[in-house]
Amino acid sequence: MSSVQGKFGPAFIQALILCVVRFFTIPWRIWKGATFRLAAMREMNEEDKTADETSEFPVFTWIKTAWDGIIFLSWPVVALIAVIVLLGGLFTSYAATALGVFVLTLIYGYFSVIMLSLFKESLILLLTIAINVERISKKGTFNSTNES
Repeated sequence: MSSVQGKFGPAFIQALILCVVRFFTIPWRIWKGATFRLAAMREMNEEDKTADETSEFPVFTWIKTAWDGIIFLSWPVVALIAVIVLLGGLFTSYAATALGVFVLTLIYGYFSVIMLSLFKESLILLLTIAINVERISKKGTFNSTNES
């Protein structure tokens, strides 16, 4: 029991960091990662672009990059929607309600990238499994024809 007591404090602090602090910082990390990946794609040399264009799975590549685009665009779109809501409320004399909806829209938009990223990762996982199953089945067919 004494060995657990010495580890309880550091474990509790680490749990708070993981569950509280990282919950608020992960949307920024996701959005920043999508931004860097999109910028790197823009700066690709012609050889890398040709390799992507001649890929055996162009839709898979497109889906991965398109979701990065959706993640990147989510915050500007949410900011635009929030401003429109705020201005609409100010011009219709619902300023207090508009301010509340403005703040809630910004909060929702900030954390929405978590769900977008989760959907992207799930979709990529499913597509990767499908691609690997297809490759394995082709190898199995190839091996069985050679043996006969």
